[in-house]
Amino acid sequence: MSRTLRLLPVAVVVALAVSLSLPTGRAQAAEGPAWGLVASTCSESSVAANAAVGVAVVEVEAYWDRFMPTGAGAVNADYVADLRARVTRCLDAGLRVVIGPGTQYPPAWVRALPGSKLLDQRGKSPTNGALDTVFSASVRAAQADYLKRLVAALPASRIEAFRVGTSAEGEMGFPGPNEAGDGFLQSWWAFSPAAQQGTGLAPGTPRSPMPGWIPGQRTWQGQTVSAAAARNWFLWYSRSLAYAVKGQADALRAAGFAGQIHLPSPGKGVLPADLTTATTALLNGTGDRDGSLGRGLNYVDQFAVLAGAVPRLVVDITGVDDASAVLARAQSPAQDACRTGDATAVATAGTPVAAWSSMRFTRAWASRAGLPAVGENPGPPAAQTGGTSSSDSLAEQVRRAPDYARGCGLTTLLVAFEWALDDPDYGVTRDDYRAAVLG
Repeated sequence: MSRTLRLLPVAVVVALAVSLSLPTGRAQAAEGPAWGLVASTCSESSVAANAAVGVAVVEVEAYWDRFMPTGAGAVNADYVADLRARVTRCLDAGLRVVIGPGTQYPPAWVRALPGSKLLDQRGKSPTNGALDTVFSASVRAAQADYLKRLVAALPASRIEAFRVGTSAEGEMGFPGPNEAGDGFLQSWWAFSPAAQQGTGLAPGTPRSPMPGWIPGQRTWQGQTVSAAAARNWFLWYSRSLAYAVKGQADALRAAGFAGQIHLPSPGKGVLPADLTTATTALLNGTGDRDGSLGRGLNYVDQFAVLAGAVPRLVVDITGVDDASAVLARAQSPAQDACRTGDATAVATAGTPVAAWSSMRFTRAWASRAGLPAVGENPGPPAAQTGGTSSSDSLAEQVRRAPDYARGCGLTTLLVAFEWALDDPDYGVTRDDYRAAVLG
């Protein structure tokens, strides 16, 4: 998506201990979440406007293609100086800052690296421009070098968090349904030479457990493929995302950053019952209710894997009052808001998790993994951000999101986006946000 419209959603600062029982509504701790904005410019005028309404946290975007536009090691000194000055301005004003590193905006020279292309089972690359940040050693090495330089260029010891992601939106996941642009609704983005044969494979990432097997095929190398083998293949596929996330976190740590690592987690991901249905059908498309299988979003497993591998990891729920919340709110009884006991109920047979909002489901699995959570709303539906035609308006998102954040025990809520609150066309202002926070 366009960087002028889909700026990275990020959130910050969290408690280190999280109970398996979630607070309900205003039973949240008295101090409540920290309130902030996504995609702050940190201009003098924005700093003043944010301070006037009590904004405490801002997310600031960096862009890889602006930072290193011409080649490895070639840093744009003017851009770096401007970025550092803006971040420092916000910090000096007492705002807490999260950095969206903009790894989803790779420069042209990275796109030209050998093995940089994501390939699906039909040999197609995604139309959204996503590169292979998961399996490609060359892309991962360039990315790690950029993150090292970004940390060195900023006052990193004062920064709350960096976020990590693998998708063209800067979130966790492979490209989504029909992003190969060839009319097929499902792609599996693990058919490069690196993923299949291990040629140019990123360190710490295993190659396919069944090289050459395409999901849906009933045999592999002359043998019948079982449901268990299909599940094992999917776990390899989805865990590859976790290994890529860990690689970015490791690069940040190696560069000296000691703060939090935020993992933007879109949607609900794969439901356990749907995974059983899908793998019984050998991943032929059955049971994939929203494209989460092809995107590799298996939070049930990934959060647990990452919790033990990435210290100070924080789940960023990017769908606070998204379209799924609108649907869940219409259920009887309503299934949108988090409730005490969700972290137990979500793993209990018979719980109607398919009716839950993505926010509620994701929060429950983060809690089970012992991971704290922050969140953000999807943004204006008409602006081609995370919002859709089924989402609440931005004004309604701003009204509802603070109570959702309290009820789900989020320690930070960031509203997307600063620029939208400055645009009268969206019908909502910083004062509206403040009023919603104060309740």
